[in-house]
Amino acid sequence: MSMNWWGIIVSFGFVFAVLGIAQTLLQAGLVTATVSRKLVHIGVSHWWFLAMYFFDRWQFAIIAPIAFILINLVSYLFRLLPAMEHEVRTRNLGTVYFPISLLILVLLGWVGPLPLWIAGLGILVMGYGDGLASLVGEHFAQRTFRIFGNTKSYLGTAIMFVASAAVVVAFVLLFGSQPANVGWLIAAALATGAVATAIELLTPFGIDNLTVPALTSLFFFAVFI
Repeated sequence: MSMNWWGIIVSFGFVFAVLGIAQTLLQAGLVTATVSRKLVHIGVSHWWFLAMYFFDRWQFAIIAPIAFILINLVSYLFRLLPAMEHEVRTRNLGTVYFPISLLILVLLGWVGPLPLWIAGLGILVMGYGDGLASLVGEHFAQRTFRIFGNTKSYLGTAIMFVASAAVVVAFVLLFGSQPANVGWLIAAALATGAVATAIELLTPFGIDNLTVPALTSLFFFAVFI
């Protein structure tokens, strides 16, 4: 069996394992619905590392994202996977937008102009940046503000910036083709973190799971590569 076929098997096993762990923690009362949702959000973003390792053909790499667009839509409509659904029924399709972003970045990485690690950078920025921002902001933030009809916290926004910048540093050190100049690395991390945070703040209608990953990767590629 080829690595691509193994990649499909491992991809589904990994995502369902993340969902299963979150669901178990939720049912045991060890985490709230908000925490379980964000654990899924952060955990699933690591799928990109599996994709980079297993897939060398885009036709295989798109299978899991397309499948989870459909699975997540059905779950949203019928609440099949409570661990990743908002406890209050809303029109926010964030769980559907996330695999759509994966699909877009798979195509940009395997078919389009982006190196695979730069395409993945945006996904991990969304996973850790938005995930940690929501967790910390909802549980510890006291000062909030409104922007485009959304309530944001100053603490959550700061966490989004710091986490996004940290992801940039980690990706450059892990996957950059040559040793990074310290000054360049700091500038790239701060600028990309700021842009990702601004995109998250300014995106209306709760579609930041669509805008943040792709636009962050494209910004980093256009400005720093």
